[in-house]
Amino acid sequence: MISEISRILSSFRPCFSRQAAFNWFVITVLGFIVRIDHCGASSFVRWLGIKPSLYTALLSFFRASSWKLQDIQHRWWQIVLDLCPLPTVDGRFLLAGDGIKICKEAERMPAVKRLHQESDNSGKAPYIYGHHWGVVGILAGWVKKIFCVPLCAELHEGVAILRQFQDKAEPLVDGQAKVSVTSLMAAMVADVVSTLGKKCILVVDAYFATAPVFAVLQQVQDGAGQRLVHIVTRAKSNAVAYQYPTLKTGKRGRPRKYGAKIKLIQVFEAKAEDFEQTTIELYGKPKSLCFLCLDLIWKPLGKKVRFVLVADGSERFILMCSDLTLSAPDIIRAYSYRFKIEVSFKVLKHLIGAFFYRFWTHAWPRIGKKTVSDLSQVAQDVHKKQLISQAANAIEAFTNFGCIATGILQIISLNFHQTIWSKYLGWLRTVTSTIPSEEIVKSVIQEEYYFNFRLFNDCAIYPIIMSKSRKPREEQVPLAA
Repeated sequence: MISEISRILSSFRPCFSRQAAFNWFVITVLGFIVRIDHCGASSFVRWLGIKPSLYTALLSFFRASSWKLQDIQHRWWQIVLDLCPLPTVDGRFLLAGDGIKICKEAERMPAVKRLHQESDNSGKAPYIYGHHWGVVGILAGWVKKIFCVPLCAELHEGVAILRQFQDKAEPLVDGQAKVSVTSLMAAMVADVVSTLGKKCILVVDAYFATAPVFAVLQQVQDGAGQRLVHIVTRAKSNAVAYQYPTLKTGKRGRPRKYGAKIKLIQVFEAKAEDFEQTTIELYGKPKSLCFLCLDLIWKPLGKKVRFVLVADGSERFILMCSDLTLSAPDIIRAYSYRFKIEVSFKVLKHLIGAFFYRFWTHAWPRIGKKTVSDLSQVAQDVHKKQLISQAANAIEAFTNFGCIATGILQIISLNFHQTIWSKYLGWLRTVTSTIPSEEIVKSVIQEEYYFNFRLFNDCAIYPIIMSKSRKPREEQVPLAA
């Protein structure tokens, strides 16, 4: 498996102008996979056996100017497109997007702010200080085992001024710049789809059922002027829509833009006899449910949107789709995979440790008792702006490298599942799938690295690791033997 990791990582070499930067990239991604603890960048030094004197050089790598995160991301997206079996709905790939809030109490860490957590879990505090991340992934695998391969991650809340420091473009909605959590998510998806050049469907939850998201995504088109991405989301429970207005009535005045108003939640009772019953295969199992498909005008967007009202036993929910040609069963099937990104969040957080970063700078103003830091004075200091930008770039690079490490585990799981099971030395009480999880793949790779790494001396990453490893002193060799 290490040889496969070496082959994937070697394809990133054109993204770096210096060999030294590429070497540290290899060490970082491999460190995410083989390390045992999640104690920041120092764990890479500890578990890869790197010389402690090189720890400062490792930290400097994340702030270096010899590489750009965007180039690495674009290369990673192409690798996923080439190596992953990607399921489709109506011939289009499935993208999933969502946000995650990570607790960070560091006073000098860029973009840390007071965040509100909406959750029914009593173990979560209603307010925390931390980062709000937006993550976009693509669904890969087969019907009975589908992963959400993380493609990119970005800080998304309280970053309006910080993005100016980083020289990032602002999303445009109706020709005007709009920096919000929803518009930034749409801008990330637009970048992914434009780079891939493939037709996609974005699946998000009800939080992103806003007009700016629809407006940004409808601008993503191919060379022939055809839309490349449509959105499938869950509508809010109080959503309303309008029928198409009647033709000219002969009366004076401006023609009506909207017809009769419809409260969608009431349609379940008012038109119960119009619902169709169907059986859809979800997660490899047949599922019977009832649905009603309505094409109505959604006032925030001012255009027609396809609404699918779904009755699953006693549960009622409403789906929205920007594509009026996509069938209702396909819309339901696409939205059923949205939860896969939540599983990826669990892997990123608890298995890979992609959010356990510790980059900070004295240039960042303390929050104190405020909700956000005051950057009004910092904006006039060029040096402080550069320090803050470098720290923010390091944070985003760390998390995105963790996304790449997670995706590599998923690629290996999908393409080498038989080899993984043959080398797995652990025990599972219940084997739920022939495709192993990311945790099982990681344990097999750790076993290879710590006990058989010298067998892979012909791999490209072997000399990189050995050139920076701690050499045992002569008196320590007999003890090690």
